[in-house]
Amino acid sequence: MEFGHFAKECKKSKRVKDFPYYKEKMLMCKQAEQGVPLQAEQYDWLADTDEEVDEQELEAHYSYMAKILVVPTADSGTDSELVEQ
Repeated sequence: MEFGHFAKECKKSKRVKDFPYYKEKMLMCKQAEQGVPLQAEQYDWLADTDEEVDEQELEAHYSYMAKILVVPTADSGTDSELVEQ
């Protein structure tokens, strides 16, 4: 069985499922900018969603940096493999 490119195999857009979430958030932000009073729950939801995005970005950044900063040690045998080739 032969597999093609991943992007060609994914037929369904994943952003569509998040459309109602982002639409609701956009409408609440517009209302807040226009001075329309929001309920306390709506303000809390807007604040919580902003913090979640920042935490997710930080987590992704830290995991990426951890992968980059992997330093080969003397026990890893990378030098001996290069010499043998």
